[in-house]
Amino acid sequence: MEDTLKLFLFKKQSAESTPETTLVATDLLECEAGSKIEPDIAMTEIALVGGGYTQDAAVLGRQKANVTLICPIRNFGAADSGLEPDWGKVLECARFAKVENNSYFHYIPSNTVYTAGTCWEYSGNLNATSCKLKKAGNLKFNWKMTFDFSGECIGKIELTGVGRDGGAPVNATQPVVAKNRSAVPPLTGVTLTINDDSDYRCLNLEIDGNQDIEATTLPSDSTGVGKSQVTTRKIKFTCKVYRDVTGTTDPDADLRALTSGALDLTYGADDNIIIACGYSQLTKVTPSEENGVQAYDIEGQLNRNDFKISVLGGNSSSSSSSSSSSSSSSSSTSS
Repeated sequence: MEDTLKLFLFKKQSAESTPETTLVATDLLECEAGSKIEPDIAMTEIALVGGGYTQDAAVLGRQKANVTLICPIRNFGAADSGLEPDWGKVLECARFAKVENNSYFHYIPSNTVYTAGTCWEYSGNLNATSCKLKKAGNLKFNWKMTFDFSGECIGKIELTGVGRDGGAPVNATQPVVAKNRSAVPPLTGVTLTINDDSDYRCLNLEIDGNQDIEATTLPSDSTGVGKSQVTTRKIKFTCKVYRDVTGTTDPDADLRALTSGALDLTYGADDNIIIACGYSQLTKVTPSEENGVQAYDIEGQLNRNDFKISVLGGNSSSSSSSSSSSSSSSSSTSS
């Protein structure tokens, strides 16, 4: 079984605490090879004293699953195509609300959205009943976006989730899927503002939701696991920037003055991706270097829950919003 031939499908759940049981080819999630479902099975050892060294049978406990999904940041279609990026539906399971208008899908952190998801992972063998199928449900996620301006020159989003394990893997056949062929927009020709200053020359930027996920206990379920909950959200960012004279950029002064300002990133030939935050604040500035050139390592936080990800492809005439949905099809597969 080849790792590069494995396949992921993902569906938003109709009910927060009930994993989906059917999937269709359009539930495809195009991930990088490092994506995975990892069972997290609790085992309790039983050690009873009995006049000699002994080992009794261990007891099976709660059965959770940890899920990592890594996707390139891209849009799936042009303006008014109505094609939502596949990673967007996972982001909705990270307590984001989705709003579609003005040719974009907008994803906004929410305190009232409780959408959960179900994920299937097929191992890498394309022959009939020749791969192993794993499943995890009731998933909620943390999210982290990385923008590598000096290396790979693309953006990526990594979503790490916790939920209910779907049981031991079973033999299965991969469904036939159709990939989206939209190009990943490069991180060149970008418009970038950090802490309300557009003069920063940035080498890399990372934005992390810092959302802790707790899979709750449900004794009545055979896995002992109920729905998952996001217990905290403290959006942070880090970046490496070239060091300039204070008349150009002065992160040290901004840190001491508690300066708060926009962190905005727009890139792609048609402004495909827009990241907008109204209140970024620097919390640490450390002198560093990059290949012999002096730089700063900067840490900061994004305040007031004021953050939005906009992805080209929505309908301009739509003003719809969605917090939970589930697709269905007569050609669905039970799992």
